[in-house]
Amino acid sequence: MKTGYAIALLSLPAFAVLTITHQGNAQRAPRAKVHALQATTDKTGEHPATAEIAGPATITCINAASETPNSQPPPSCNITAPGFKGIVKKGGTANATGAGTVTLTCSGQGYLRCDARIG
Repeated sequence: MKTGYAIALLSLPAFAVLTITHQGNAQRAPRAKVHALQATTDKTGEHPATAEIAGPATITCINAASETPNSQPPPSCNITAPGFKGIVKKGGTANATGAGTVTLTCSGQGYLRCDARIG
């Protein structure tokens, strides 16, 4: 077998593998931004958390905790966002209807910490 013919035969499978595995100009959809918010209350008062959103978004109350055992009412997230204002229990969600500022504060008794996620 001639050398040039052998090189051509070996090059063809290599070219096929490179062609199959090359993704070309494939584009991924942009990921939505996720914001994490944490608000607290302590002896000096409330320490709210804020974030700007560019459009409609889901806000989830991830955690709400109090240093006071068995406090009543149970700790929760107090969320103010475009199109929503209210208390969201741990694990609950709220839907913002447009662009604007999201503010998280904590509701409950004692020193509090609450966490929410936008996105």
